Amino acid sequence: MSKQIIFHPGALDEKDGKFVQMGNKCRDCGKTSYPAVELCPFCSSENKEKVPLSTVGTLFSFSVTRVPVGPYKPPIIGGYIDLPEGTRVFGQIHANVEDVKTGMKVKVETGIIWTEKDGTEVLGYYYVPCEAERGGAK
Repeated sequence: MSKQIIFHPGALDEKDGKFVQMGNKCRDCGKTSYPAVELCPFCSSENKEKVPLSTVGTLFSFSVTRVPVGPYKPPIIGGYIDLPEGTRVFGQIHANVEDVKTGMKVKVETGIIWTEKDGTEVLGYYYVPCEAERGGAK
């Protein structure tokens, strides 16, 4: 059995047998942030609760890197995704470069994002295009 670790502790929690992105919802100002941090980044309140984030969002912007970076092989697509709760999340987008458009709907998935040389599987989140309602503008 191989060892598994989460890329960024606190970025994912296990819930009902699968990993989900968890953010903080501030009980004072009502805003949701990601990743979960000690203080609300909007009002500095400590009065917060951990909540699961929406699984579908809209691609706000993206960039393509065409050289290898660490364990990632090009092309690497990174983008900002706006979630319905008002949170903007940065993540990789696993898709063909020509299919990615700002304004398109994407959904979060979790899984192995790379394997270390010692066989340790690194788990993380990434986004994929929604099959229905792709939308967006090139």
